[in-house]
Amino acid sequence: MITVFTHLKRWIPPVIFVLFLGGTTVFAFLGGIDEAATTSAKIFHHTALAVCFLCMWATLNSTGNVNSPVPTQVFWQITVAIIAAWILIFMVLQIPGGFSETHIPAVSIVHVKAALLTTLFAGLSFIVIQRCGHLVRFRRTRQSERIWHLLMLSIFLAFAAVTPLHHQFGREDSGALGILGLVALGIAVIFIFLNTVRLPWIFRLSFKQKLATVGLGAVVVALTASTLLILFRPGTAFSAIPNINQYLNFYSLPLTAVIVLSTTFGFVYALTSVLSLIFHLPTTGDYRRSVDEMAAIQALSVLVRDVADAAKLYHWIVSTPVDAGRGIAAWLMVPDLESGFLKLQIIAAYNIDASLADASCELKEIHQDAVRTRELVTIQDTVLDRRTEKGTSAGIRSLVAVPLTTSTEVLGTLFVSRDIAHAFEKDDIESIWIFASQATLVLENVRLLEAKIEQERLTSELNIARNVQQRLLPQTMPRFANLSIAASSIPAHEVGGDYYDLLELGEGKLAFIVADVSGKGTSAAFYMAEMQGIFQALARLAPEPNNFLYHANQALGESLEKNIFITAIYGIIDCHSGEISIARAGHTPAILADKDGTAKLLRSSGLGIGLNRSKLFVESLEVIQLTLNPGDMIVLYTDGVIESRNPEDTDFGYDRLMESINKFRHEPAQGVHDSVRETIDKFMGLEKRYDDDLTLLVIKWHGRAQHSGQLA
Repeated sequence: MITVFTHLKRWIPPVIFVLFLGGTTVFAFLGGIDEAATTSAKIFHHTALAVCFLCMWATLNSTGNVNSPVPTQVFWQITVAIIAAWILIFMVLQIPGGFSETHIPAVSIVHVKAALLTTLFAGLSFIVIQRCGHLVRFRRTRQSERIWHLLMLSIFLAFAAVTPLHHQFGREDSGALGILGLVALGIAVIFIFLNTVRLPWIFRLSFKQKLATVGLGAVVVALTASTLLILFRPGTAFSAIPNINQYLNFYSLPLTAVIVLSTTFGFVYALTSVLSLIFHLPTTGDYRRSVDEMAAIQALSVLVRDVADAAKLYHWIVSTPVDAGRGIAAWLMVPDLESGFLKLQIIAAYNIDASLADASCELKEIHQDAVRTRELVTIQDTVLDRRTEKGTSAGIRSLVAVPLTTSTEVLGTLFVSRDIAHAFEKDDIESIWIFASQATLVLENVRLLEAKIEQERLTSELNIARNVQQRLLPQTMPRFANLSIAASSIPAHEVGGDYYDLLELGEGKLAFIVADVSGKGTSAAFYMAEMQGIFQALARLAPEPNNFLYHANQALGESLEKNIFITAIYGIIDCHSGEISIARAGHTPAILADKDGTAKLLRSSGLGIGLNRSKLFVESLEVIQLTLNPGDMIVLYTDGVIESRNPEDTDFGYDRLMESINKFRHEPAQGVHDSVRETIDKFMGLEKRYDDDLTLLVIKWHGRAQHSGQLA
């Protein structure tokens, strides 16, 4: 329904125009506008004409709206419209009949002839002003729209003010227009000239387009000038043409005023356009170069955001100043980070061979001068400069070197050259500075992009390492009817150096270990993996704590770096009897907690693995042997537990650890483990972040029972 209404709405103005034009012509034919006609009849006639030709304007305006008009096309359309209109006017003039000496139509057909001529001239003038209006309103602003609408309003007011009610039809004395009519015409002329200075479309034309527009504009000037001459009064050159002005004034003097004003606007605007185009012909190259600069900068901005290809970015950096007309060759020199920061290399060149530019000029010296001063280096005549005196062999007669500087460093130097001396003007240098700023963003973007890619690669590898490391830890706990076990290990970073493990040795015996590699991160993770292999092998061959730790120190001592050592606590528990033997190599002491709420630290002596490879290591080891009572538990941990800090920078400490163990001592090993971990997390606060790897192992003995002999 809406679509149908839209189509119908488009046909309403032309239908009204045809109906009113026919009606006003018949009205004139019947004598409605003769001298004897009443004032009300004349008012009716001109009101109907106003509605009629407003509909014509609306029809032409709806079919000719263009947001970005092509000037050559606009002037071509006006030229075709004027020629076509004059052909039709010539055909209408062939209709017999004219006016008597008293300015009265000699025959009735003159009414129709006058209506047709008025319609043709009105349509022509409307096309002229409507097409020129597209150019006036190019790159619209509020002020330009306001002045344009005031022009339209002043022309309409001229139609209303130029009244024919007090003069005889057909007479052409200006006094018949009246004071009000002359004032209205004067106001319209003022707004005509205010609109003719709106020529923003000229600046975007190329040289060829300006020449073509000048030619078509000159034709429009000639045609509109001829039309105005004929409208006012034909001279000797037009003596063969009847007095067309007499027909238009007879039919409607107000409409004649609109036709004259609209055609005058077309003439003045075309004349102003031609003169402005001629004056702007020499500046076409400068404007085009500015447009190219803006396009190049925009292209660079897009590349900074979207392009990941470094080679393509480098090419854009060196090609931009050349394509913008600021030089004939350019190249980019940056430090070679792979072979050393002080070694410079040309990573991109445009319109010149990189090796030729490097061989003909002391580029490194120029680069160092630019880096030292952080200012642009300009050599207007390379022959007179020691650093570039050989540059003429490479076509380098003028040279500009711009350092690409950030707030902290110089990323490289952009060189732009020309083949004639003193070729760089102030605006060239300013533009090259702008390109250099964009190039700095590009290089910084490349570095950040490469760093991001490397970071993502490392993160991916660390995630793989984390998964591998987690698989090195026990995936299930051994199950015994009289023993419960719970453990966990959380690295401070992606990977860590904490390690715990358990191994069934047969006959109800279970070996357990908690170790901590000094330091954090990937290096600690590698030693942790090595420790895992040693535990799995040595625990079966040398299960006793002192033997195990001795052989572990011998095996790891050769591979550990001098500043790396491993603390460990290792033990064996007999699940049938509750007997346990335990030794520690520089590790945090185990905690023995009984069911009565007594907890103590098992402080035995021992050096860290890797600190000493002599007999002193085994001599310093102290093995503690004891028998657990039902409900007793052994808690092993790393220093990440006791050194966890709260927002007030206070350590969790041994006392809080033993207090939390005692508080939940009646729960099985898993319950004690989870409660202690929860207590640590609450102590650290909501935004907990572990500063060190954290490992916790809880073993609780429930009393004598038969060993299940099965793994979980």
